[in-house]
Amino acid sequence: MIVMINGAFGSGKTSAATKLQTLIPNSMIFDPEEIGYMSSSVTSIGV
Repeated sequence: MIVMINGAFGSGKTSAATKLQTLIPNSMIFDPEEIGYMSSSVTSIGV
């Protein structure tokens, strides 16, 4: 099962996902923003 939580910045998506994760055994949270942060720190602007 894949559950997608969408909403504006600061609306509590991560908090809701964390609470939901405690109710679903063997579940995990995937936050695509973390991938964006990592990739932006690896690449440089102006190259």
